[in-house]
Amino acid sequence: MSVPCEAVVKSVAPALRAMLAKKLIDSYSLKQQETANLLGITQAAISKYVGRVRGKALELESVPGIQALTDKVADGLVNGRIARPQLVRALCEACTLVRRNGLVCSFCRRRDRSLKDCSICRTSDFNCGFSV
Repeated sequence: MSVPCEAVVKSVAPALRAMLAKKLIDSYSLKQQETANLLGITQAAISKYVGRVRGKALELESVPGIQALTDKVADGLVNGRIARPQLVRALCEACTLVRRNGLVCSFCRRRDRSLKDCSICRTSDFNCGFSV
């Protein structure tokens, strides 16, 4: 049995971290260690995100709302307006946007063929604890 959260942990979360890391480094000229500190992960992880060793399973830039959310979170982190709880909430919001756009479906279907007609993530009543 496969559940959307498994696909999120393996594909969406790393892709979101990669987008944030790239934004923080490219737009705010932060060093990898500074970026790691803001995101609560290691500098080695940041290096892998920037080098596209991790976080390359999904291209999230085209998902409606993701780029704006990433920009807002990066700015909030750099300017001290976003603490870890708000970062977690923003990542959950991004995950909801990704799921609603059906990007997790192919990962779930690959793992469990019986989910070929599944539309759970795309329904408005499936919020996984967060409402967009």
